[in-house]
Amino acid sequence: MSTIRREEQVAANNIPALDPTLLKLSETEVQFLHATVASEDEEMQRRVREVQEDSKYPYPCIRAFHYVNLMMSKNAVYPDIVREGKERGDTLFLDLGCCMGTDVRKLALDGYPARNILGCDLREEYITLGYKLFQDRKKSEIRFLAADIFDVPLTHKPSNADPTSATQLAQLQGSLTHVYTGALFHLFDEATQYAIAARVGVLLKREKGAVVFGRHQGLEDAGMIDDHMKRTRYGHSPTSWPLLWKRVFTELEDAEFAEKRLVVDAKLTENLSGIPGRSSRMLYWSVKIV
Repeated sequence: MSTIRREEQVAANNIPALDPTLLKLSETEVQFLHATVASEDEEMQRRVREVQEDSKYPYPCIRAFHYVNLMMSKNAVYPDIVREGKERGDTLFLDLGCCMGTDVRKLALDGYPARNILGCDLREEYITLGYKLFQDRKKSEIRFLAADIFDVPLTHKPSNADPTSATQLAQLQGSLTHVYTGALFHLFDEATQYAIAARVGVLLKREKGAVVFGRHQGLEDAGMIDDHMKRTRYGHSPTSWPLLWKRVFTELEDAEFAEKRLVVDAKLTENLSGIPGRSSRMLYWSVKIV
């Protein structure tokens, strides 16, 4: 069993100040936010800045406005997942660490059935801020829950609970067709990243086409990340990341399953900076059951 090391508290003097000039939006993101937040640019940006100011936690992705950047749709498997959601109608999607829920709202706009989408974050605050930003609490069919992935037991035993009305992640064991994790794994050390992956594996269905995918900071060669806020964080490489998932499914199933039914893709892409003067490589990846 992997040792779990929770997120570390960050010293106040290591937290960068808010900087409104860090808001960078693509044309696609502007169009999305005009359609979902406010049609007028000034009002849209005001509301985006307002929820940033309301956030208590000093994540670089909040400081850099990444909570309104459409990161999930940049993953190579995204079009396939949208298509499968549309065609099948019986899939179930979870965004683990959904923050304010921007990506899942885009997923629903792209055609994945909103009733089949779940957003989960450890912090209820972000779910509340998402409703404040998008002002859709009464009309959105996407379901959000505040829950801790470490509460999921390490046994792949499908729950008897109705996954469409789940209030805890443990009720989703063996129920999920698609799982996304954005900017989550890189918050932790190596052992804790494995502990998260193992629990995600517990939630995933054992059927052809089931996919876990995501993005987070990575390194060319796996090792400790040079963290500007003095946190203990590990960076996986395109070589080490597939090995982690092979190990997860070897332990949850067996070596044959991990070798023959798992396809893992991991690529380091662009530099993405949330702090002036610093940059980081992002690892985009997917784990498919075939």
